[in-house]
Amino acid sequence: MLASTTLLLWGVAILLVLFRLLRPLAGRSQKNFPPGPPGLFPFLGDYGLLLLINYRHLHKAALSLGDFYRTKILGISLKNFPSIVVNDLAVAKEVLNRKVFDGRPDLYLARLRDKDYNLRGIFFTDGPSWKEQRWFILRYLRDFGFGRRFPQHEAEVNSELLILIDLLRYGPKYEHEKAIIRDGYAKCPNVLFSCFANAFLQIVSGERLSREETGVLYETGSNAMIFQRNGDDYGTILSYFPSLRHIYPFSRKFNTIRKASLNVNGFIQTIIDKYLNTFDENHVRCFLDLYFREMVKCTPREPNFTFQEDQLLLGLVDFFFPAISGATTQMALLFERLLHNPHVIPRMQREIDEVVGHGRLPTLDDRAQLSYTEATLREGMRIDTLVPSGIAHRAQEETSLRGYDIPKDTFVLIGLDVIHNQKEYWGDPECFRPERFLDDQGKLSLAKDISVPFGAGKRLCAGETFARNIMFLTLAALMQNFNIRQPPNAPLPDLSNRHTGVIISPQDYWLKFEPR
Repeated sequence: MLASTTLLLWGVAILLVLFRLLRPLAGRSQKNFPPGPPGLFPFLGDYGLLLLINYRHLHKAALSLGDFYRTKILGISLKNFPSIVVNDLAVAKEVLNRKVFDGRPDLYLARLRDKDYNLRGIFFTDGPSWKEQRWFILRYLRDFGFGRRFPQHEAEVNSELLILIDLLRYGPKYEHEKAIIRDGYAKCPNVLFSCFANAFLQIVSGERLSREETGVLYETGSNAMIFQRNGDDYGTILSYFPSLRHIYPFSRKFNTIRKASLNVNGFIQTIIDKYLNTFDENHVRCFLDLYFREMVKCTPREPNFTFQEDQLLLGLVDFFFPAISGATTQMALLFERLLHNPHVIPRMQREIDEVVGHGRLPTLDDRAQLSYTEATLREGMRIDTLVPSGIAHRAQEETSLRGYDIPKDTFVLIGLDVIHNQKEYWGDPECFRPERFLDDQGKLSLAKDISVPFGAGKRLCAGETFARNIMFLTLAALMQNFNIRQPPNAPLPDLSNRHTGVIISPQDYWLKFEPR
């Protein structure tokens, strides 16, 4: 095994040397394009080279190439598409805040989410439809508590957290809960699926599923994780060669991703159908009714018709997906970090005990005084960046970046995981140290948090406030009520054994939440 690994590494090294020597002979379609390999893989392009260097973590492969070419802006070719990978915080913030880079590439991974392979939703689209849908959805979700303080929604989240605490303290009450709580140990991240999903459903429909009904949320969360884990941070090979979906073993990967995605869609469709069947445009009950009312105003005959049911479906999926699988996975990554850094837990608990006590759960009103708890969450999002390469951007026009020429339609990938671990910005990025975000008085210093886990600019993740709020409330509530420990004789989690799909995730694991 060691010998074969050594041979592979030598092979990669020889290829890279040949690439550097042959680069002047190979020619590049853009003379002043950022430095990178000459594109000697005629079928796969540089995607094949990335797979060869590190097939498990393509963002790390891109970092290795960037180091080889001594550049923070790497130029590569993904099939026939010119692409750049930005591995520097300052350059990344410039890109994220420039309108010319706000486009999205037309990736097959985004299309296969729709039953008819159309580009729908708001996360993977651009243009007038994106602007219209993004404005409408965010404008009216805010009325029900999305992205802002809303007492009614915060009360519902509090109720969800009480159910979660009861489940962790007393064990399963219903049959479907037995799959996530066994012998006093909770399966992570699955144990959080119901709480986080219900928090979003409350905003959309004004209702949550009862504890007895939440089996479908655990099932839907598992399907969302299948999608997340079977993609990769560059969109999978299917995005560049869709025809491979007909060829084994790519067909198996395609079927797995497609089935999981449509299963998640199916759950959201049941929510839409329930409210559409009882819709009365003179009686608005929730966000869904506001969207239905807009649908009634439009007709499919209009050339730019965007308010239609499939657009609503994928628009909601764009928010539901990261809520049920993204934020929950971020918490699971944080729990692993806390197992490796147990000294952090009692400091959070002392802070929570002093500020909140034990007569109620922590609220968002307590947040300003729970600086160390908030800093711990922020440090978790920095050191374990959930979406390692962000969501791909596209140059909407020919432009320039730091002296390089960037053609129109260039793919732009931001190495978020790389820039959150740059020594020149963080000093000791490998250390889990919440104190890096505190001032001399121990208060949270937002000026010290230069991380961008949710992106920036017009393409800033629209669910940032929702995600930060639900994760903070969950972390504070769990630390107030529990200590965490592993099964007896279990080794500490292997932090190098993370899986990079669309997001970074740990292997599913079991964790004891021991009442304090």
